[in-house]
This record gives sequence, C-alpha cells and structure tokens, in this order.
Amino acid sequence: MLPADELIQRYITVPHGTADPNVRKEPFIRDKGTPVWVVVGYYLGGHSPAQTAEAFALTEEEVQAALCYYQRHEMEIKQRIEGNELVLG
Repeated sequence: MLPADELIQRYITVPHGTADPNVRKEPFIRDKGTPVWVVVGYYLGGHSPAQTAEAFALTEEEVQAALCYYQRHEMEIKQRIEGNELVLG
C-alpha cells in the first residue's frame, strides 16, 4: 500500500478558496465525487474497507485514502458526519 501522503494526494480532492458555487466545498474522492465524510461514516458504521469500497464503487486504495485523510482531519470529518446525523436523525 502507498504511504498516507501519497494516497491522499492521489485520490482526495480538497477545494480551497473558490467562489464558484458549482465547486464542492468539502474533500471528496477524485474522479468519483463521493465525499470523504460519507466513506468514513459508512466505514465507522461497522463495515470493512472492502464492503465500503463495494458500497460506493470505489477501490480499496480510495477507501484507504479517505481513512488517511480522516486520521489527519478527524474533527472536521466527525463534525460533518455528526451534522448529517442530526439532519437525518
């Protein structure tokens, strides 16, 4: 498996400072558009990396990249997951 920095760089897109309303403002899986918090939330719900990859049509490396990003930005991702749970709950 690739080192965390390389996984994140290769598979995660983090938009910065754009005023374009059509550009997603949260980190997501490059070329797939799946938000990192969705992938991490599903994984934290008790699913394996393989199950998570299958559920979102991702590769296991893309899932690992999302998990690496989560390790470095845990508060940001947890807040997004919890905020969504409040809306859906």
